[in-house]
Amino acid sequence: MKAVRAFYWLMLSWSCCAAADELVLYTEHFPPFSYEHDGVITGTNTEIVRRLCERVTISCRFELYPWRRAFEHALASPQAGLYSTSRSKERDAMFQWVGPLAYTTPYLYRLKSRSDIQLQQVEDAKGYMIAVARGDVFEEYFLEKGFRYGQHLLDFESKSAATPLFLQGRVDLMVSSELVMPVWLADYQQTMEVVEATIALDGIAGNFLALNPDVPVELVEQLQAQLELMRQSGEFEAIVQSFQVK
Repeated sequence: MKAVRAFYWLMLSWSCCAAADELVLYTEHFPPFSYEHDGVITGTNTEIVRRLCERVTISCRFELYPWRRAFEHALASPQAGLYSTSRSKERDAMFQWVGPLAYTTPYLYRLKSRSDIQLQQVEDAKGYMIAVARGDVFEEYFLEKGFRYGQHLLDFESKSAATPLFLQGRVDLMVSSELVMPVWLADYQQTMEVVEATIALDGIAGNFLALNPDVPVELVEQLQAQLELMRQSGEFEAIVQSFQVK
């Protein structure tokens, strides 16, 4: 049935794109999903989204900002979007959603050398300092669970910015995943051998392309259909693999 829907949207005229001559797609520094290299924004989800734009023949311009500013720009502009965006109940009605894009289950990570950090449940993490990015869904996640800045949380401009302090033992826990943490560690000549995943952070729904409500619905549906075709063809997984740290 999914294949039928995908074929249907593929055969539609591209009239929706005339109403949206260009999409401005905002993202943050979040390797391997999005980052700047030699003046060009790239990354796993950047290239997946770039390919989606090509498939529906619409011009897409990519902009990289700190997360909070990227989020605000995507909400303010009628022809804009934001990725890689976690889909939460608070955000659901703010955007139209295409996805999921590339993601893996998030965990709280500790250094293997920090045997003093023992977690059985999220509440146990209140005994330690956790790095969070300003405006990020995990900031929202922890605040809702009663975590507080200064007691349990330290804020940073980006998700990876706390990595050097984490490696020095000055930050106890970081939120990351098996796709993301190897990339962050590699920037400091470290590997996954030095860290350990503790508990999974449930209830956070993947990474998505979140589009402004004024983006034509037909275009949103075509992007979703093309994403399904990319998964079926293996193109999606090939892009993911090309950005994995070996």
